[in-house]
Amino acid sequence: MTLQFILDENTLILAQKQENDRGAYDLTCLSLLNGILASGHRLVADYILWGKYQSQLSGLPDALPGFPHILRVLSGAYSAGKMDILPNAPQFSEETNIPQGSQDDVEIVRLAVATGATLVTTDNPLIADLETAGITQHYQLQVVLPQQALDLL
Repeated sequence: MTLQFILDENTLILAQKQENDRGAYDLTCLSLLNGILASGHRLVADYILWGKYQSQLSGLPDALPGFPHILRVLSGAYSAGKMDILPNAPQFSEETNIPQGSQDDVEIVRLAVATGATLVTTDNPLIADLETAGITQHYQLQVVLPQQALDLL
């Protein structure tokens, strides 16, 4: 079965930096990206998320020699048909239930609701807020940390 994944921009920033969210050397996010692409699963983004990828990743330096910049990896994935870039996802009625602290992530949640793809984030408060607001249950969303997503592969 082919799975679909939405990676938030922080997950890709950490893949580029080869770090975890505490700044320590960690290949989890990079391994996740490579694993998704190697296994035949798909990445999903919309125009808003693609714009965030470009603006937040373009200023990051290349990683270690031999590792391509994540934006080149994503562009290659799109060209190879391993990534979908969709029109911006529509609003959904329950998005007003998302607590104020996570309202800046509403666009990526819209994409997850519209596609049913697994949302991968390092944002523990977002995960908790979506659970508390009942959105994960109502839409049967899977919202996971990078290591949990890696375990799904």
